[in-house]
Amino acid sequence: MDKSLGWLILWLQLDWLSNKQEVKQSPEAPNVRERDSVVVNCSYTDGALYSLQWFRQDPGQGLTFLLLIQSNQREQTSGRIKVSLHTLTRQSVLYIAASQPSDLATYLCAVRHSAQQAPVTNT
Repeated sequence: MDKSLGWLILWLQLDWLSNKQEVKQSPEAPNVRERDSVVVNCSYTDGALYSLQWFRQDPGQGLTFLLLIQSNQREQTSGRIKVSLHTLTRQSVLYIAASQPSDLATYLCAVRHSAQQAPVTNT
């Protein structure tokens, strides 16, 4: 039996200090069938990236952290979820392998600038 999953993809801009950064995600609402792979793109405008985070939000719930990828990393994986980062093209891609009905959620990306790093403290 082939079930179709409805997906709602939105973008979120968590721009800690500057309002100049733009974050865009696509596709906005892909039509995905169960067991298909899901691909969500996130592009950003500022090249001074420190890290990029992916979240999911289940209907009626708060944000759930998925993965964080730093500018010196190319890929992070957790279970069926993989995130890649392409700093030259200023893009991150979220892959969900073998989609399931429980994957129905809103997926969001957030960017942190390198100028906004927290100070390092020695203990």
